[in-house]
Amino acid sequence: MKPYDVVQVIALRDERFSKSSADYERNPCIGDVGTIIEVYSNPEPAFEVEYSGSNGCTIWLAAMYPEELKLSGQK
Repeated sequence: MKPYDVVQVIALRDERFSKSSADYERNPCIGDVGTIIEVYSNPEPAFEVEYSGSNGCTIWLAAMYPEELKLSGQK
């Protein structure tokens, strides 16, 4: 996966999204479709993903692990 790929959330690892976020409308949910905006490699691979509403405003922005995502349109 690379920047600007469209991805779908398929899992949520650990409990890091169990509390509400004051910064955004809500936390990521399984089934959300967002865009990778940054790729990280240290200390382990991760992706900064943005999920936006139809008006273009950010609903959530979060670092996600590879096993939590799939490219949108893949089975």
